[in-house]
Amino acid sequence: MSHFGCDTILCFGDSLTQRGWDVSRNGWVAQLSQAYVRKLDVVSRGYGGYNSRWTLSLLPQILPTTDSKGPRPRLLTILLGSNDAFLPGLKQHVPIEEYKSNIESMVTMVTDPQSAHYSPDTKILLITPPALGEKLYSSMCDLYVGRTPESVKACADVIRDIAERHSLPCVDLWTAVETQAKEVGGELDGYDAFSFDGVHLNEGGNDLLFKLVFQAIKQHYPELDPSKVPHVVPLLAELTAAIKENKDLDVAQFLKFK
Repeated sequence: MSHFGCDTILCFGDSLTQRGWDVSRNGWVAQLSQAYVRKLDVVSRGYGGYNSRWTLSLLPQILPTTDSKGPRPRLLTILLGSNDAFLPGLKQHVPIEEYKSNIESMVTMVTDPQSAHYSPDTKILLITPPALGEKLYSSMCDLYVGRTPESVKACADVIRDIAERHSLPCVDLWTAVETQAKEVGGELDGYDAFSFDGVHLNEGGNDLLFKLVFQAIKQHYPELDPSKVPHVVPLLAELTAAIKENKDLDVAQFLKFK
């Protein structure tokens, strides 16, 4: 095992994942990292502005090969689609059938025994892009043009379909935001409770996504419930108790990474 010491949770996607480390907005990736302290390393590979076409070129450079040694992803989350949903003619647009093919290629990169990155021990969690808050989105500067609620929904529908066909769990962030925004209501139709610009998550949105991801892990991959994942090295109380019990304890051996 390498000096990093433990396996990982690999969070892969666009700016919704990149910004997931933003502690000032309760980033969902940061919250996930806190839940797995000293158990699994949460690694963020989010690329702001990227679509599924461009990130598909990156994933094989990130995933370990089947025969590689050292830490491996125990869980891979994939959250893409908000940039693919740009309308035709815009540089980030990806046709919906290509988007579908790209996401499926990412899944089979891990699940296909013929893949150089085949990893049967790596679990996959697909996440839909969040619903677009149209009024909030259109109220922003001119940079924020080119997506529609319908184009984002089409990508969310694809993720749900892929998850079902590959028997994978899906975190349906789109439906969660859409439903709860309607309950909130208000001048911006409630989307401002979950997003600061109609696309990217604010504190409420990050808290919601973390809650959904955490629930999905516990329900579908209970072996990855943090309460069931052992610490990679003993806690201080365990170390001091072992030393007290055995004054000749080989501490270096006792502290080897599990």
